[in-house]
Amino acid sequence: MGGRRGFTLIETLVAIAILGLVAAGSIRLAGISARALAEVREGRDRLALLRDFRLRALAGGLESRGREDGLAWERSPFYFPGQEGLPEGYSCQKITITLPQDKGGKRLVLYIPDREIWGELRK
Repeated sequence: MGGRRGFTLIETLVAIAILGLVAAGSIRLAGISARALAEVREGRDRLALLRDFRLRALAGGLESRGREDGLAWERSPFYFPGQEGLPEGYSCQKITITLPQDKGGKRLVLYIPDREIWGELRK
């Protein structure tokens, strides 16, 4: 008999076990990546939605209440009682946006200042 050729059964089983662990890790990593990507896309969509509402409110084109494309919103004044360092009568618009049920039905709250006060705060 000459030299040994091929692999033993133990060597083959160890190789298969290692490949199985690598495959399981890869599948898990792919699942985690897909979830993270979905969360990033959801955040991007919400940010675009908030930017749109902000621009509409600043342009005066946002009613105090409404529904559109499954979204519901309500706009109301928001004051800062007892807050130090703010000019007298400073207020914001508070816009509460309710997402449709298929997007979690969550509420997003957006505060938009009625006027810029940066120069007034420096004085």
